[in-house]
Amino acid sequence: MTEEQVNNLSKRRRIFELDLLRGFFVVIIIIDHLQLWPSPLRYLTGEGRLWVTAAEGFFLISGLLVGYIRGFKNKDKSLKDISIKLIKRAGILYIWGVGITLAIIFFTKMYGGGSVILPDLPNKEQMESIPHLLWAIISTDYFSPWIYFLRLYAIMLLATPVFILLLRQGKYHIIIFLMATTYYLSKYIHEAALEWQLLFFGAALIGYKLDSIIDWLSKHRKLNVAINTAIISSTIITICTSFFFTHGWDKVEDSSWKLMDINTYTSMREIISPYVTSDPLALTRIILSYIWFAGFLILFKTFGKWIKKIFGWLLTPLGQMSLSAYCLQALVLPVIVAYIEPSEDGWRNMLISLAIVILIWGMLKIKIVRQLIPQ
Repeated sequence: MTEEQVNNLSKRRRIFELDLLRGFFVVIIIIDHLQLWPSPLRYLTGEGRLWVTAAEGFFLISGLLVGYIRGFKNKDKSLKDISIKLIKRAGILYIWGVGITLAIIFFTKMYGGGSVILPDLPNKEQMESIPHLLWAIISTDYFSPWIYFLRLYAIMLLATPVFILLLRQGKYHIIIFLMATTYYLSKYIHEAALEWQLLFFGAALIGYKLDSIIDWLSKHRKLNVAINTAIISSTIITICTSFFFTHGWDKVEDSSWKLMDINTYTSMREIISPYVTSDPLALTRIILSYIWFAGFLILFKTFGKWIKKIFGWLLTPLGQMSLSAYCLQALVLPVIVAYIEPSEDGWRNMLISLAIVILIWGMLKIKIVRQLIPQ
């Protein structure tokens, strides 16, 4: 990243690389939810089973932009006005999350119950009666996995006014202490938001200081290059390692494969698994999320013009309307996966997956859809 590029990045009103990257994450989420495997797309998405997924990246971007826009860009605006907007936004996302969850449950029950592809239904206790079910959803004890991000995002937005207040007072040490303490409490209180807040508010803190970080890097070009190189190298190495330890069974089960036997492979997987688990969200996985996100952001910054030229027509609108795309996929995909089964033909699966991504993209261009779905 040259000094001129860095300065331009800080002066632009909207960082187009973030739109491209967020659109990229949306595409991966859609493909992974479809679960049309085998497919060559597994090398792009990891089938949603790698040590870090697009969900973490999606959450990191959301936190980064909240910190940059609501925290830094709006630092001279009334905290009361910002808080009201954030609370209203959280309420809208909560209502849509409840509605979409009900819609998915209704369709799944009409279809005949959950399946390998359709999201799991609430447990027996939650499904005991309609009042039990409604309370489970309204209390957010159950949210459909395909729309769960809205639940987490709504909770983060409700807590953001306190975060912004502490930022304005310069009490960064208190923010870090609260983040660490909250994550520690997650070991005793089973609540995903207590874990995911490390991603959201950590990224928001970076977003608040983004211009300062960019200015500092622009003044230390050699160090900037060294940091970028280290991050990209770490990202590539850990992604490849993750892919091997997730999808490497066919290799180690092949007698001609000499690099690692199946017993060693199994033992190493057992050692690694606790450090990259998503439930609970392991601290190592959180650290890797930041590294991978930074690596992809650097790559999208470096090759942003080419990516925009070739894929901008798809990624930019999906990135700019990412929440709309996320809600829409949760409504559309259950119907699709219920009637389109995976084939043994990987290329067919790939073409169907890409066609459905285009379908979501096309639906977002319909005016009434944009008016109805939250943005």
